[in-house]
Amino acid sequence: MRIRALDSIRGLLLLIMTLDHFGKPISYYLYQCFGFFSAAEGFFFLSGFVGMLAATSKGVKDPKQTWMRSRAFKTWRYHMVTLVVLCVAAWCFMPRVTHFFDSLYAHPVVGGVYSLVLVNTPEWLDVLPLYVIFLLAGSFVFPLFVKAARKRTVLLLWLPSFCVWVAAQFGFRDACNSIFPAWIYHGFFDPFGWQFVYFSGAATASWWRIAKPGKAGEVVRSLTPALVVVAVFCFLWSHQFIPLGLPSEFFVSKDHVGPLRFANFFTFMLVICWIVRRFPDLLDFRMTNTMGRHSLDVYTAQIVLVYIWMALPGSIRYHGPWNVLVPLVSCVLLWALAKFREPRVSTREPRAGK
Repeated sequence: MRIRALDSIRGLLLLIMTLDHFGKPISYYLYQCFGFFSAAEGFFFLSGFVGMLAATSKGVKDPKQTWMRSRAFKTWRYHMVTLVVLCVAAWCFMPRVTHFFDSLYAHPVVGGVYSLVLVNTPEWLDVLPLYVIFLLAGSFVFPLFVKAARKRTVLLLWLPSFCVWVAAQFGFRDACNSIFPAWIYHGFFDPFGWQFVYFSGAATASWWRIAKPGKAGEVVRSLTPALVVVAVFCFLWSHQFIPLGLPSEFFVSKDHVGPLRFANFFTFMLVICWIVRRFPDLLDFRMTNTMGRHSLDVYTAQIVLVYIWMALPGSIRYHGPWNVLVPLVSCVLLWALAKFREPRVSTREPRAGK
């Protein structure tokens, strides 16, 4: 059973990410607008959370969670088609974005192989590969979460993810990437850091399932006042409404998901959790709900739109009204795509005798 508010929030996060990618002036007001984190953390957390709910409901008929591997393969196909189309389009008629694909132009065979296995991921094309990796890993981990009958078991299953995240803060990714040629671009996001966001979402959903009826809600409700205070403090701090020096990059790093960044984000998500439980319709928006249900199509399409935007002359991208109008029109187009992808429900009356 799908939770409408969660689909709506995912769709809203997609809209925010899209507008962020189009740059200023809109991104000036949206990027990390709630604190030391961005919409991307919320999207990956909810992907893990919703994925765990789906794994629980499908666990009886599909105990090995093969649907996750099918979803990973579908996402990989979307990524590869998008990569090839944009790479060719840049070479043929979008010269302003050819630099994103220099590694493929210079090393078409080796670069192509590394792209197939998601090691080489040009800029703006590095999120779907993360999702593929997390889905594949989740297809082995989620069945264990589903079988977990105690909160201690959930904690033990979550612990390896925590350890990998800690290693990510101290250069684990760089050590792994050093075995590959220097010309490869591995993407902005550190998979060893971001997996923690995804699997924390899964662990939270698993803990919620195991908790006694009403107990989980009681815990969140009792913590909510303190969580709100922390979230508001981080918001004021990040926007310099409080005369404190900003934390160092280590604590708020986006590529590695720094400690303060994750703590701020997780606190905010628990507040959202309380809102969804207390007021289930408050965050349910029809437009974003549709987009959240078709997140793969919407996110893939926004990558294409962003590349087209980047290929336009600076006289358009950096000046109004285009740098406001085009991003907003793009969001409407993404909603229209999601609406088009909605299953058609026939309203025709069946004929007599049928």
